[in-house]
Amino acid sequence: MANLEALREYGIDTDEGLACCADDPAFYEEMLGEFLSEGEERLAELRAFFKARDWKGYTICAHSVKSTSRMIGAKALSERARELELAGKAEDAAAIEGAHAAFLAEYAALLDTLRAAL
Repeated sequence: MANLEALREYGIDTDEGLACCADDPAFYEEMLGEFLSEGEERLAELRAFFKARDWKGYTICAHSVKSTSRMIGAKALSERARELELAGKAEDAAAIEGAHAAFLAEYAALLDTLRAAL
């Protein structure tokens, strides 16, 4: 079973994550594993879209991170992704450029926490 205490210490609302998974700990752990396994690919996509200044692709990827983060209870990352999604929809390159590095660092740190907890 996942170390829920470590996730809580990191700031993940595991109660919310469990609620999104029908209060089924096995299903929640499966969702955490899927989030982790897709995470490196999402990070690579975000980097590539950013480098190419493909704000449409970036927006779609940020939306995905927003939704999946919220589902596991990672509210802070979900909110940061939401802000970047809105900036992408507005084609606000300056806002994306200003928040991109911190967003990727926070996302990578969450993935590291999940690796350790699972």
